[in-house]
Amino acid sequence: MSKVLIVEDDELLREIYATKLEMEGFTVHTASDGVEGLQLAKTVDPDIILLDMIMPRMTGLEFLAAYKSPPRAKTVIMSNKSSTKEINQAKALGVLDYLIKSQLTPQDIVVRVNEYLAK
Repeated sequence: MSKVLIVEDDELLREIYATKLEMEGFTVHTASDGVEGLQLAKTVDPDIILLDMIMPRMTGLEFLAAYKSPPRAKTVIMSNKSSTKEINQAKALGVLDYLIKSQLTPQDIVVRVNEYLAK
């Protein structure tokens, strides 16, 4: 089954997303900040990364700039920060999509992850 890396500093959200994805059969790895996420991305070789924008030690944009090792996993931003500037910066750094967390349920995330991996 596909491997998902969730990089999210909010412990409750991280656990909710991880539990829901695991229930759907995904292998899930989690990180509480961008630095930890970058290390995991290099060691677990995920198929897709769900990445928060605002985190301690390394922001989502800093993560994207540092994460250049091929083969690079599909990366999706999941944030409540929805300014056009951040969305454009993330897309310029190669994200597959930019999702607003408050507009999606955990089940919506599962559906999206399946769609992204099917591409």
